Parts: sequence; C-alpha cells; structure tokens
Amino acid sequence: MSDARLVERREEWNALVLALPRVDFRQSWQWGAFRTSDGWAVVRAAVLAGGQSVAAAQVLVRRLPGLGRILYAPRGPLLADGPDAAAALPRLVERVNREIGAIFLRVSPGTDHEAPDLVAPLQASGFVPLPDFWSVWNAPRNVMRLDLTGSEPDLLGRMARKRRQHVSTGVRKGISTELATDLAALRRFHELHVEHGRRNGYPVPSWPVLEALYHEFSADDALAVISGRVRKELAAMLVGIRFGPMAHTLYMATTPAAYRTPVGDLLHWELMRWARAAGCVELDLGSSCTDVPPTETHPGYGIYRFKSELGARLTVCLGYHDRVFAPLRYRVARLIETRAHRVDRRLLGRLRLGALDERDGAPERAALAPS
Repeated sequence: MSDARLVERREEWNALVLALPRVDFRQSWQWGAFRTSDGWAVVRAAVLAGGQSVAAAQVLVRRLPGLGRILYAPRGPLLADGPDAAAALPRLVERVNREIGAIFLRVSPGTDHEAPDLVAPLQASGFVPLPDFWSVWNAPRNVMRLDLTGSEPDLLGRMARKRRQHVSTGVRKGISTELATDLAALRRFHELHVEHGRRNGYPVPSWPVLEALYHEFSADDALAVISGRVRKELAAMLVGIRFGPMAHTLYMATTPAAYRTPVGDLLHWELMRWARAAGCVELDLGSSCTDVPPTETHPGYGIYRFKSELGARLTVCLGYHDRVFAPLRYRVARLIETRAHRVDRRLLGRLRLGALDERDGAPERAALAPS
C-alpha cells in the first residue's frame, strides 16, 4: 500500500473517487473548485493499493479568526471495502493535517447509520462521534434518496397515487416544463430565487456563486435548470446536478403562480428523467426537514411527505465525527458552534455565516406540493 498523497489533477481525482463506494458530488473535483468561490481552500488526498484507490477525501479548509484552520470532508472519507481501507485511513488523515495544520477535521460520511462498517476505522484513526444530529454548516444526516433504477413506469409505480396523477395530468392542467443547460437559464433562475428569498425572508446565493457552480459542472453537461410554467406563466425553477451514479437537487424557487398547482411534481419528474438518461441510479432530494422519525406535528412534515410521495425513502447517515489536533482551541471552536446552533438560521444568513454552509441548497424551502 502506498503512502497518502495529494492529488492535483481533476481527471485523476474524479477517477479515484468514482471507483469508491457511496460517492457523492461533494467529493467531486468540481464541488471543491466551486467552494473556493466563497472562501474555502481545498486539499485532496488519496491512498492507493495495487494502483487502485482504497481511501480518499476531499477536504475543505477555512480559517477561523483568532483560532486557526478547520477542516471538513463533506460526505467523506470514501473508503473501499476490505481491510486495506481501515489501514489506509490513518495515513490519509495524517497527510491532510501535515499539509495544513488544523484545529480539527470533521467528516460526515454518506453511509447509512445502520451499516456501520466505517465506525471502527474512524475510531481507530482517532475520530470521536459528535452528539449533534444536525449542524449549521455540515451536510444533513436525514436525507431523502430516490431509486432511479427500472423503467419510467417503475418510477411512477413507486410514487403515491396522487403524485402519479399529477405527472400524468399536468399538461391538461396547463403545466409545461422545459429543461435547459445554458448560463442564461441559470441567470433567470437566480433572478427568480432572489424574488423567492425576499418574499420568504431568507438569503440566497449571489450570482457570482451560481456562475462559479455553472462553470464547474456545465463542462460535463452535469447541471440542469428546469422551468415550470402554469398557463404559460413562469411558476417555478429547479437546479439539479449529477456526478457519477447520483443526481442531486440543489436549489428551487417559486412564484405565487405555483400555489396549489402540481408544478413541483412535474419539475421533479423531469429531473428524474434527465438523471436516468445520464446513467444515474439514485436521486438525492436533500434533507427530510424533520426530526427522525418524522412526526406530523413537525413544521417540515409537509416537505417530507412530498418527497416520500415522489418515491424517496428517508436515509439517516452516519453521524458527524471529529479528529482533534489542537484540544484547547477545539473546545473554543465547539463552544462557538454549540451556541450557533441555538441561533435562528435566518439570522445566521444575515451574519453571513452561510459562507460556512455545506448543507443542501434548500430546494425544500419552497412549498411546491399541493395538498
């Protein structure tokens, strides 16, 4: 087995991570390059055995004023099956910290919490589990994943009856959709997103951030902008991306014209079809926006119900783990984070802490689904 080494070429990195199980777009070269547009630096490290990747992690780096650097591997580390991966993880961690010198490294694996094959390697590498179920700046643990395998009738068959009807009768109700992959479509989405954010009272990404996203993912035709109209009036737009076998919703915005129409169903159906045509086998719809297990009294239950009726299933990912390198400064950083958890997310956005936000782009903020 080789020592961990840094990877500095896009094609090599993407090939390494795509060869590993449970790959996620947050571990793609494109996503790391995109995150540099809002202040993060990136380090990519991998361990090979027999020419094959056995462990890899794309790590985001940010300096906290007065404390030092923090490291975060969103939906990482990625480990191959077998004993080599467990032995490789400590080398990976040591190489990353030797390059940066940090307070701590946080990981948020995308593996199911009921399949804890990653727990032992993490603990053997010095990681400690966190009690936090959610985080103000990390990828969510409670995600809705939709199986794209099978035929289109199979996908429709996995939907709730109401959602199937919405898809099949949408055109008769005056709803039309259009899929685009050009920058102009993303610009129109941004304008709509700004209006939607202003109307609902939350911050949205700036145009330079979305433009950076486009330039990283459009080269591989991996970004789609889907528009939905109700009787020819623009009602909603959705942005999705794909990487390897998985597609993901990132952002969504609506106008009042979407109210009490099934335009959301049609947008997601078109996203499913786009992802399947590109060979994706799973669509990540983002957070369930509920506690676990979901309860009908939770404010986000309607969002969970909408996603589940589209055919998605709730997956609870393995918990956050930290590898601490500077214990005293780590205690201060955790105190700041714990207090931030108590602050309303809207206030966090106004304070520009959203620059640390690695959560989903909040398509769930838009109440698209008619009851």
